[in-house]
Amino acid sequence: MKFSLGFVLAISLAGLQFLAITIVVSTSYLTSETAMLEHARRLLADAGDNASQHSRSFLKPAREAAELSSRVFETGVVDAGNAAQVEKFLFQTLQADPHISGLYYGDEEGNFIYVMRSAGPGPFRTKIIQTAPPVRTTQFIWRTADFAVVEQRFDPEDQFDARERPWYKSAKEERQSIWTAPYIFFSSQQPGITAATPVSHPNGTLRGVIGVDIEIAAISEFLAQLGISENSAAMILNENGDVIAYPTHDQTAPGVAGSLDFVSIGDFADPVARTAFAELAASGGITVETESMSEFDYRKNTYVSLVKPVLGKDLPWTIAIYAPENDFIEGIKDNRQRNIWIAAAVSLVTACLGLVLAELILRPVRAFAVRTALVSQGEAPASQPLPGTYRELERANKTLIDEIAQRREADARILELNRDLSHFSRVDLMGQMATGLAHELSQPLTAISQNIDAAITTAKEQKEPDQELIGILTELDEHAHRGGDIIRVLRGFVRKDAGQKAPFDLNALLLQTNSLLQYEATANDVKIIFETQDIPEVIGNRVQLAQVLVNLVRNAIEAIVDADSPTKEVTIRTRAKDSHVEVWVEDSGPGVAPDIKLFRRFETTKPGGMGLGLSICRTIVETNGGKLWYDRENLETSRFCFTIPFQA
Repeated sequence: MKFSLGFVLAISLAGLQFLAITIVVSTSYLTSETAMLEHARRLLADAGDNASQHSRSFLKPAREAAELSSRVFETGVVDAGNAAQVEKFLFQTLQADPHISGLYYGDEEGNFIYVMRSAGPGPFRTKIIQTAPPVRTTQFIWRTADFAVVEQRFDPEDQFDARERPWYKSAKEERQSIWTAPYIFFSSQQPGITAATPVSHPNGTLRGVIGVDIEIAAISEFLAQLGISENSAAMILNENGDVIAYPTHDQTAPGVAGSLDFVSIGDFADPVARTAFAELAASGGITVETESMSEFDYRKNTYVSLVKPVLGKDLPWTIAIYAPENDFIEGIKDNRQRNIWIAAAVSLVTACLGLVLAELILRPVRAFAVRTALVSQGEAPASQPLPGTYRELERANKTLIDEIAQRREADARILELNRDLSHFSRVDLMGQMATGLAHELSQPLTAISQNIDAAITTAKEQKEPDQELIGILTELDEHAHRGGDIIRVLRGFVRKDAGQKAPFDLNALLLQTNSLLQYEATANDVKIIFETQDIPEVIGNRVQLAQVLVNLVRNAIEAIVDADSPTKEVTIRTRAKDSHVEVWVEDSGPGVAPDIKLFRRFETTKPGGMGLGLSICRTIVETNGGKLWYDRENLETSRFCFTIPFQA
């Protein structure tokens, strides 16, 4: 059976088109599936980081409150032996942070003061146990938010002894700040944790322990808002396998004697969570030191899971997250099947149209064949022109090829411009984030400065002011003001504001830089050496130039530490030259490789660097009338140099 050429062309066109569409759809599906699964893993990692950061920031105030209270008691700002002073101090600290549910202080004599939030008859309740002879007394006081007494009563049958509590024993044994294991608070029946810090006498002996209770139910609320995918879940597990926080299920269950207790992951109500993480606790404890991802199957569905530590050994919690792959690729699967049916329909229509097109294409061929036959038979002259269809198709083909070449060049250029635009968009987003951070940080820094001023005033009003404490608070105040200056400069930089220039003492700025970086240098066993001259005042933006110094010295310290140099020294030199002063920052590190292009944006030698530090430093120095360069002629040390003009 013979088929016509038009039929063969139509079927071939439809078949090739169906095959091409099927290949494109399949390739697109595989590529999209891989990309979406990689995106899912990144989402899980980001969610883990967010949960870890939130947990740390949530628990940080409790430990800071315990350690601050310990220092206040040890330095004598508040007399730990005066129950009234201790109660008022704990009351004010409790009001300052809504996450803290209670603070208490117990000493070695058995005295105990506990301030907590209460449901009534007052919003705050104080429990005071005094063991001074002749009798032991236990007093309960309910107060309003302004410290007014609502009700008070005594309980002669109370036998509570703080010295027998786990938080007191652990802090006493460790002689440092500790976290207790999570437990259910008796008053609120909510899961919580206690931060405890010892309080010592001047001679080093233990005087007592300060404890801070914080409820962790808010962490569950945060986990519910992560929104990784429709059927995903995030939770926090204790080292013994108990579920501490979970978005929807209650993580507590009846325990011994009717009390509540945490639910183990092996008994948890979520079957997917049990499948994913129950084996972690099967060996008797969960120990996760680094972030890790894995896959598992549950009821013929594949899931992606992630586990990572929260705080480490001090608080052995583990963040555990799972999400089904179908949440990310279900739409791709449906779209693939739909596209295959569309391809089949398009191919069928194409076959019908192909028959018509084949007839139109073959019509000039038939005319040419008839003309050839007539000429060969002598029935038509050879001078008869050829059908014009071929010349038109030839010109159209040439034009089409030229247009395709131009389109490819244009597409390549557009792709390059899109990459550049995407990169600049990320840089602009980083600038917006910097502006937001500067705005958000300015208010806490102002509050810190005001609180330090109040603390200095309170310390000076003491009968015997502690000069060491006043000195520490004064230094803190200076750093707070410096932080505020840096924030203002950052906001000005983002607003393209060059900043205000003024004369200042460069040597004094160097000393302040040394004070700021001394702790970091000492921690890395690096010595900072100053070789300065008596020079006149220079002019420029003092805060911006301080940031340049800090960045250069910090880069030098990091280079020395990363290379593990035998000599760990950073030398800062100043030399007066004509109308400006030249500042050298030298280090004993390995130097900069010749192929490294310094001061170019987004190029860095650090694994986690952004490639912006030196570029921003050069911009700041040039804005202030100087220049910044790296001295490649100096082969003995790694040396960065910059100039600052003298005051006219």
